[in-house]
Amino acid sequence: MAIHHSRIVLLFFFLYATFTIFCYASNVSEAKTKPTKLITKLIHRNSIHSPFHNPHHSIEDKAKFIFENSLARFTNYKTDLAAGTDMGLLFLVRFYIGNPAISQLAVMDTASNLLWVQCSPNWYISRRSPIPLLDPLKSSTYASMPCKSEFCSYFPSSSCINEQCTYNISYVNAPPSTGNAATEQLLFESDENIVVVPQVIFGCSKVNKEYIDGGINGVFGLGPKKLSMARQLANKFSYCIGDFYDPNYNYNRLILGDEARLEGDTTPLEMSELHYYLNLQEISIGENTLDIDKKVFIRNITDKSKLSGVIIDSGSVATWLVNEAYYRFRNEVKRILGDSIVDTKECRWCLCYEGTMAQNLTNFPEVVYHFSEEAVLEVGFDGIFYQATASIFCMAVYPSSRLPDKPFQDATVIGVMAQQNHNVAYDLQEKKLYLESIDCQVYEG
Repeated sequence: MAIHHSRIVLLFFFLYATFTIFCYASNVSEAKTKPTKLITKLIHRNSIHSPFHNPHHSIEDKAKFIFENSLARFTNYKTDLAAGTDMGLLFLVRFYIGNPAISQLAVMDTASNLLWVQCSPNWYISRRSPIPLLDPLKSSTYASMPCKSEFCSYFPSSSCINEQCTYNISYVNAPPSTGNAATEQLLFESDENIVVVPQVIFGCSKVNKEYIDGGINGVFGLGPKKLSMARQLANKFSYCIGDFYDPNYNYNRLILGDEARLEGDTTPLEMSELHYYLNLQEISIGENTLDIDKKVFIRNITDKSKLSGVIIDSGSVATWLVNEAYYRFRNEVKRILGDSIVDTKECRWCLCYEGTMAQNLTNFPEVVYHFSEEAVLEVGFDGIFYQATASIFCMAVYPSSRLPDKPFQDATVIGVMAQQNHNVAYDLQEKKLYLESIDCQVYEG
């Protein structure tokens, strides 16, 4: 029987990761409390360090990913991330779970509130899976959560079966995650050491073939609610995103815990059940401040039928602006670059030009998002545009009115491309967001 190439790649990555954990075994020390500093690599979905990397991807393939990922991210209003598909699958976190330790790859998501991984006590299923699965019966550090636990009620759609707390997360365009609430030991490769995090609350999910075939163990939720990894590790985290386009780039980082890098400009951070919100005051391109009524960026918390305000997101590649802001933005770009726009088959309404970013955008002025308390996010042309073909580049700022779900069409979303070359830090306790322009390679020192 022929074995699919992608499964061979996935198997190699997980075997290598498992071997690595044993090489570090001498540096592992048992932790009695949650660590104060945990720094780990973020793996971009299309990086050479990802099992999803395709060395044959063309410029057009990469452009299609940017466009389709950004659209698909918002097809699941009032649910968590559609994990296990390409929707929101942008950055991966590698960690190890249980004792003996099992290597895991999970989707990092600031709009999900739970860490869950696939579990299987069935030897036959585990043996046939291309990704390693946690067997709770074989792990000495696994503990199921009783229904009487104070944390049981915080799990999504929690219920009680045989005095065991269970949960159910529904997704619009992906299978649900259903299983048992539990605690388990996690291990992270951090600064060439292994950091042990005991008694992490997580979801031990029933196996789903679609997730297994997709090579995803689960979701690493960093959302605002009580059970997220952000809440469990000192209410602080930061991430640094460097070169989004280079598949060889290896300096993206995630820091969890008290020593998250809280540096740079600060601005108030608001939270809903799923999203993090900022107070955007204005947008400037070069010396010109766009004539936008700041009221279009205000969050309306009384209307539950739709989202509004400004969301900062880890799962959307592009940035989405409400219509009034988008067309002011678009018109200023056209004033700078000219009206000779071109159509592309992927997106008839996108703003695209003939040429290359390297040649045509070297003098393009900086775009600055101005937030309350004088915090700024400064974005270069590589955070605004992408190369669509060898001879066409397009703007990765889109109108929210084009989103497939109407409830999102009044929201502005700051995507990952705009966050490039920044350390973005979340302090959930103090309700502050930090923005620092930085070379992510600083973490190598």
